[in-house]
Amino acid sequence: MTASAGELLREAAQGRLGVDKLLIQSILDGGPEAVLDVLAFARVSHEKDRIDLDPLLVDLFHHWGTPESLDFLIDVVRRTHEDVNDELVQTLLPFGERAVEPLLKLYEELGEEEGSDIAFLLAGLRVHDPRVLALLLDRLQFDARDGALCLELYHDPAARPALETMLVEIPEEDVELRRDLQHALEELDQPEPIYEPIPFDIMAEYPKRELPAFEVLSGSERMQLIESPDAEIRAAAAHSFFNQELDPKTRVALFRLAQSDPDPKVRGRAWESLADATEDAGIRDAMLTVLNDTSRDVAERGGAAVGLYAVADRDDANKAIEALYEENGVVARAKALESMWRSLWKPYARFFPQHLGDPKKEIVRQALRGAGYFQLTRYADRIASYFDREGDFEDLREDALFAYALAMPGETTRGRIRGMLRKIDTIAHLSSSEAELVMFALDERLRLAGLDPVFAAEDPDALEEDPEPPPVGAGKVGRNDPCPCGSGKKYKKCHGA
Repeated sequence: MTASAGELLREAAQGRLGVDKLLIQSILDGGPEAVLDVLAFARVSHEKDRIDLDPLLVDLFHHWGTPESLDFLIDVVRRTHEDVNDELVQTLLPFGERAVEPLLKLYEELGEEEGSDIAFLLAGLRVHDPRVLALLLDRLQFDARDGALCLELYHDPAARPALETMLVEIPEEDVELRRDLQHALEELDQPEPIYEPIPFDIMAEYPKRELPAFEVLSGSERMQLIESPDAEIRAAAAHSFFNQELDPKTRVALFRLAQSDPDPKVRGRAWESLADATEDAGIRDAMLTVLNDTSRDVAERGGAAVGLYAVADRDDANKAIEALYEENGVVARAKALESMWRSLWKPYARFFPQHLGDPKKEIVRQALRGAGYFQLTRYADRIASYFDREGDFEDLREDALFAYALAMPGETTRGRIRGMLRKIDTIAHLSSSEAELVMFALDERLRLAGLDPVFAAEDPDALEEDPEPPPVGAGKVGRNDPCPCGSGKKYKKCHGA
């Protein structure tokens, strides 16, 4: 029996289905009943949903042109009023006069301070209503540049006197504002543009394949997905347990998967997630057997190598990992390097510098991580060279930022760490998400030095103060020392991982 659109959306909202082309097509195939299902889904509360499906619902209503979706769309504007995205704007514009009343009420509800995007929407509708004109003229007085833009878009000649008066009042030295006002006046002399909807291809907006959102699923839900008939889902479900403390039931299930799944990638991912279990001689020996068996698929052997990172300093594991590295295939070498940097075993530091210029992206990615975690400061400039690479290497920027924060020159103290963040921002012009990544890496740098993190500190007021120097005898955290975060786990299996 085929699932209804409502059932599919409920699964996606809980993270058990990825939002991709397959999901979209399944919904669209439902015909008129699917439209009703999606409307019904949009009208109920979603406070307990794990995944925000508002963007998907907006796109579906945009695709269908569903007139009954207006109330939902206005609610989405309310929730996202500080940054109404283009897709939502394009979905609302065809409503024309019907959207004026609810948007006016929403603007009154939010007020001038938070109503900028609502004013823009009202202007974009180009419904010449005296209430809208009055609102936009007030907007001109509140925020001249924003008001001028909205009045230009609104294209009502009745706005001319206010724009001309404002232009006279603006000093000559305020060149940009005068230019905006003049441009708005010039546009009023042109014929009013005819609204033409921008062609919308909903399928082009989504990836071909998106896996379930494993990060929001419970352990039992992820265990269920290990039984999926889809090998890609089984592999991702297995890997979702990587670097987590495994309960006995999960350990047994992963070990069974690693030994018997028909797909080598699934087996490899399962071996990786058994890294938490390498104190078990049976599991460790099974990993070593797989890693040393050159007849096996390299995806499985590479997974076993990563799974052994916590014991990579043992002679048997060390020899097997280095032998995998010497095989010279891209997957083999990348997995060997990953095992090496995750191990934090200092003798492995020598393997990474030579690969910072490797022609294979996945090998460079592991080289960057290794150069960061082994704090190879002399190679900081080579790491930074990946901040703005183009072509095949452009998606290594985040790896490079993380590595640079770990390895950049400078004394590692809590008092200096904010200066390091500012320096990286100056060099790389960080986005907000990149800044969070760098802050995490800098906290990691502090942990490696045996110091408490700064950016993850619970007391924001304490972040501005220079902390007391570390007590005599404080030093870098060893890979087998307790993690400074207080988890009780060894550093190599906690923040060192």
